[in-house]
Amino acid sequence: MPWFSFRKHNKNNGDPDSLRLAERGTTGKKGTLVKKDMQFYTQLAHGGPTKRINAFMSLKELYSKLAIELEIDIRTVMFCTLNNPRVDMRSLLSGLVVYNDFIFVHVQGGARKVAIRKEEKSIGITITDNSMGCCFVKRIRPGSLAERSGKIHVGDQLYMIDDFSLVGSRHFAVANKLKQIPVGSMLNLTLVEPKQGFDSNLSPRRAPTGVAPAPADPTKDNDAPSLEDGRATVRIKSDGTVQETVVYNWLEEAKQKVDDMLENYMGIRDLELACTILEISDESGNAEEFATEINATFEEFGFPSDFIESVWCIIEEQRKKSNPQ
Repeated sequence: MPWFSFRKHNKNNGDPDSLRLAERGTTGKKGTLVKKDMQFYTQLAHGGPTKRINAFMSLKELYSKLAIELEIDIRTVMFCTLNNPRVDMRSLLSGLVVYNDFIFVHVQGGARKVAIRKEEKSIGITITDNSMGCCFVKRIRPGSLAERSGKIHVGDQLYMIDDFSLVGSRHFAVANKLKQIPVGSMLNLTLVEPKQGFDSNLSPRRAPTGVAPAPADPTKDNDAPSLEDGRATVRIKSDGTVQETVVYNWLEEAKQKVDDMLENYMGIRDLELACTILEISDESGNAEEFATEINATFEEFGFPSDFIESVWCIIEEQRKKSNPQ
């Protein structure tokens, strides 16, 4: 059985904003959530009171609840980090939330305009988005044009290119638009930085320590997979049901490798896209079936056949290394 959230890029496959929630042993009745077991603490990354939210079934619902509790305009939310108020992309919320995670919300700060002559084919940035219309810089390649210019920073929202608004665009569309700008031309960007505050140097943290973890269930097998073998998770499906499953380490490694390939090929990072590709491989009997489904699901990406073949080979290599019994 696939362990991933269902395909958010497939327009024929349910709610595109599905998130998975991870917490050992949480279950629920069909169409409902055990809200007392699904609590998350939240705070504005630049400072403010701590609030608490309960279960949510989609990314859109999560952002909506965060905006209501923190009394902010949902359109100003750039991205969220887990257990860390800093602009640290290693802590970026990307579809998997662990029970009692502390969600820090980064909102728009000041805007600035920068002009860079595009002296190379690539300016050297990796782009991702929050699935809510905000594309931002996730990584800057060392030695790249972007780094040498000193004008672009990790966490910056790509707001406009010239007079063209990027609000509402997906990361792959913005990456393609940047690629289309001829070498030697001036690249005029409007960037929005995350709002900074007094607590920008706080250390990473989790939810308040006074919250007790969920008690062990004596009816469950004590020999169930440990953190060394895999992660017991709960994901929320499109119909609102809660499904308990296990995420094994080899799948996490395969996901990272696919994500690396997406960066090398498209200049984007998207762990949910990588998860969906892995889910398709799990359902495919061979490379030909995999290629057919990838092309049907991601028609707008236009993945070349050699890229699809390479992805299949990497996934199969990771699967064989796991040597499941």
